[in-house]
Amino acid sequence: MDNAFDLSLLSAELRRYGLPSLRERLGGLDPAPVIDPYTIDRSVDRYRRGKRNLEAVCTEYGVALDTAHDACADALAAARLACAIAVRHPKVAALGPAELHHRQIEWYAEWAADFQSFLRRKGDATAVVDGVWPLREPADETV
Repeated sequence: MDNAFDLSLLSAELRRYGLPSLRERLGGLDPAPVIDPYTIDRSVDRYRRGKRNLEAVCTEYGVALDTAHDACADALAAARLACAIAVRHPKVAALGPAELHHRQIEWYAEWAADFQSFLRRKGDATAVVDGVWPLREPADETV
């Protein structure tokens, strides 16, 4: 459900095995359109209390999650969750895939800036939350 994590991890694993990254495979572009229920949910229901993991968000939207942490079950639940979010939030449903992708880039950057500010107010003056979505390149490895 957290596509920024999943896509970045996949790209890092490709790099670790000496294969072209996702961005290299796409001619320097990010994968698109990406539909990320995690990013959408945090934007449309910003102040809802509680966890935002797949199980919690599925419960919130009444989506069945048969076997948590099973790749197929998680992917199916995430797809169903995207549909459920669209049903509950018609403004999201009205967006085409390209526009939704663009909005998620903005929503994620806004969330990251807000979360970074929160962490700094709570005492971590050096907190940095990367606002890049949907694909972050891994940090260069030091030898």
